[in-house]
Amino acid sequence: MSDASADDFENWQPPDDWSSRDVLREAQADRRAGRYAAALAKHVWYHQNESLPEIRRSSVLRKWMELGAEYPPALQKLKDFRDLAKAKLLNGEGDVHEFAEFSNINQKLEEEQQTASLFLTLDEQDPDLAFKCYPDAESSLIRAGEYQVCGKYIDPEHTLEIHLSALNFLHQRPSHTNLPQHLRQHSRFWYNSDFNQSFYQHAAVLIALLIHNDRSPEARAFAGRVRYEFNDQVLNELVAEALEGQFPPGY
Repeated sequence: MSDASADDFENWQPPDDWSSRDVLREAQADRRAGRYAAALAKHVWYHQNESLPEIRRSSVLRKWMELGAEYPPALQKLKDFRDLAKAKLLNGEGDVHEFAEFSNINQKLEEEQQTASLFLTLDEQDPDLAFKCYPDAESSLIRAGEYQVCGKYIDPEHTLEIHLSALNFLHQRPSHTNLPQHLRQHSRFWYNSDFNQSFYQHAAVLIALLIHNDRSPEARAFAGRVRYEFNDQVLNELVAEALEGQFPPGY
């Protein structure tokens, strides 16, 4: 099907009875039907009007990348949003939201060196903002070998305390009450297990960073406390490798 001009969809707005999910669903339908400009307009609206948790933001960006693979203007528009976020940060108009957007788009574009480079600029020009943005820059900095920069921003013990507090909250909250009684405890266990697995990865990252920053005593002490708090074989293997300076897979 021939596509309309992108100008036909400038400032596109969804019907009043559409939800944000409807917008994404129709964007996907437009892409599959070859209505690329219409699909892009919906992605632009969604990007400008919806605030998403990281896991959903990643999924939406993946769909945008699928459109960009078939329709180059969509890829360019995504880069434009990325570059606008960077400009705001450098002009003192941006905050954590803009850096997270910049980082997430770079990850999808496989241009994470840009994330590391911008963070290094913020590290020099605005350390307070850099401190807030660091979690979204950590993986890019590690891949760039900027271990000493990372060392300025990590606080392993504080990170562990936050995780333990969150875990305690999860243990105390009701499990999925819409499930049958015999499944509720399993539901809580599965959620907590995933939650811990993510922390295990991050704990290993922190230990490896301490090693690379010549903070071996601190690394061993933190590793010992983590092992004490979580008696888990997967964690033990990650910690052992981290104490050798090895980062978990994916880093």
